[in-house]
This record gives sequence, structure tokens and C-alpha cells, in this order.
Amino acid sequence: MIREIFILRSIGCLSIVLLHSIHIGINQIGIEEMGEGTALFFDSIQMILYYGTPMFIFISEFLIAYSYRKRELPDDFLRKRLRFILIPFVIMGVFYALPFFQLSFEQGINSMMMNIFVGDYHGYFILIIFQFYVFHYWFHGWLRRWKPSVVLAAAFGINAAYLMFFNFTLPPEGLPYGTYIWERFYWVPMFGWIFYFTVGYYAGTYYESFKQLLHKWRWLILAGPLLTSVGMLIFYHSGFLMVHSSKRTDILIHTLMCSFFLFYVTQKLKHLPSFLEFISRYSFGIYLLHYFYIFLMDFIYEQFPVQVGFGYILILFTFSLGASILTIFILNKWKYGHFIIGKIGPKFKPKKAAAS
Repeated sequence: MIREIFILRSIGCLSIVLLHSIHIGINQIGIEEMGEGTALFFDSIQMILYYGTPMFIFISEFLIAYSYRKRELPDDFLRKRLRFILIPFVIMGVFYALPFFQLSFEQGINSMMMNIFVGDYHGYFILIIFQFYVFHYWFHGWLRRWKPSVVLAAAFGINAAYLMFFNFTLPPEGLPYGTYIWERFYWVPMFGWIFYFTVGYYAGTYYESFKQLLHKWRWLILAGPLLTSVGMLIFYHSGFLMVHSSKRTDILIHTLMCSFFLFYVTQKLKHLPSFLEFISRYSFGIYLLHYFYIFLMDFIYEQFPVQVGFGYILILFTFSLGASILTIFILNKWKYGHFIIGKIGPKFKPKKAAAS
């Protein structure tokens, strides 16, 4: 029960829901109705919020490394995660493929297979996480023996080089599925995320030292998110790096700064905000479900359009968040519901003070 992780998980979850709401909202309302300045503002906010997905890589590995730093991994380590994480991913992959069956049975089956085996829907993140579960299972002993600074530097180099390759090159002519690989599939292999994994591993394994480092570099940590946000927006709006996703090269440092900032600030809080604790517990299901309710609200809006301007983004965000939470709550009342949408996380229980 690490209080900081509840904050990171909830903020990361809310950031993902908001950035998807902004994306659909801008496309639906249009720049003309929303206003060029307003659209530019929300587009910039969306860019800054892309730390959400990679932050979950850091969170996931931090928790595993911290939980098992003084004990061996259990025999059912992978089996439990397959049951509670991979099965909901598969079920939701089928769910998001259902609309394609209206086009044809073949397109429906194709979409379903792509979702499950290639991560061709927003749940692709689960495939990435599972690669790191397996990687941790096999290599955590080596990581503990190797020098952290060397591993972190190597991981950053691999991660940055991988993203730069796809960010700044075009697919070779004649390469089968080259466009798809460059536009989407390169998101899935672990090389595009390995830096977040290694940072999470060493932060969790050496938790006390990690907190000391945050305090030592607190002024950089406090200013970091602002500096990296400005840098990202300059690169984006200048046309230097136009990638509009969390798979940007500069997101490596931005995610690190945002994660460390939230970690440090949370340590200064006397109490965990109840709303963020609540969102953290529902975050996995929200992640899987929210896009469905964004699409549903967008469909309703197309049938009954009303001029609401940028308020439509708030409507998408609020509706998708609330409807997702209600659905998760109802499904978890059924004993098999967690297989569909995941389990609701446990409540935060602060450590009891030692008896005098």
C-alpha cells in the first residue's frame, strides 16, 4: 500500500480519459465552431497528457519490484496476471470488434484477431505490460546484480533509438504492411517502453534510496514537468516532431519528470484525496471501457447535435468516466464480472504506527 502509487495511477487514468475526450471532441466539433485558439489550446493539453500510458509501465513494474524485492516470485506469478489482466483484454478486444461485423463477417473476424493478437485497439497497452511481466519473471535476478546506472543508460539508449527510428523515418517502399507498422504496430514491442520498465524496477527495488534522490533533486523535480511540457510543445508546434501520441522520443523525459513530480508531491500530502483513491481502484476497468462510452456519446451527439463548443470535451470526459465506473461496479457484483472488465482494486490502508 504505497500512497504515491494511488496518486500516479489515478492521475494517469484521468489523463488518458481526458486526452481521448479531447481527441474525439476536436474532431467532432471542428476548429471552425470551437475556434482556432481554443482548438490549439486543447491540442496542446492533449500533447502534454501523453505521459499517461507510459506512466502505467513505470507504476506496474514499480509495484512488482517493490513487492518482491525481499522474497521470491510465486509460482503463479504469470498465471494470476493472465487470469485477471489478459483475459479481460481478450474479451474487450472481441467487444470492440463487434461493430465491424455490421460491415461483414470477414471484417469482424479480422478486427477481432487484430485486437487480440496485435493490440489494434486502445487496449494494446496490456500486451506491452505482459511482455514486461515475462521479462521480469526471467531477468529480475540479472537486473538486481547489474549496476543500475549502466542498465538505465542502456535502456534509455535503446528506447530513444527505437522511437527516433520510427519518429523520423518513413516505411521502405514495398515493405508489406509497412505503413501499418510505422503508424501503429511499432507501439507494441517492448523496446519502445523499456526505459520506463527499468526506472520502475530500480525505483521499487531501492525504494528508500529513490525517495532520497527525489528529495535531493527536488527543485529539478518540481520544475521538470513545466520544462518538459514547454519543450514538447516547441518541438510539436514548430513541426520538428509531429508525432501525436505517447510514442514520441521526447515523452521519455516528460513521463519521467511527471512521474517523479507526482511521487514527490504526494509524499508531502497528509491524506490521500478520497476521489483519487477511488479512481485508482477503478482505473483498470476505466482504461478498458472509457473509449466505448466516448464513442457512444459521440454517436448520440451526431443524432442530436447542439452547439456546446469546447464544453463537448467536458461532456465526453464526464460521461465516459461516470458510465465506466458504474459499469465496473455492476459487473463486479457478478462473481465472473472481473473476467470481463477486471477487478476493483483494494482500498488504501495506511500503515499503522508501531506500538511504543
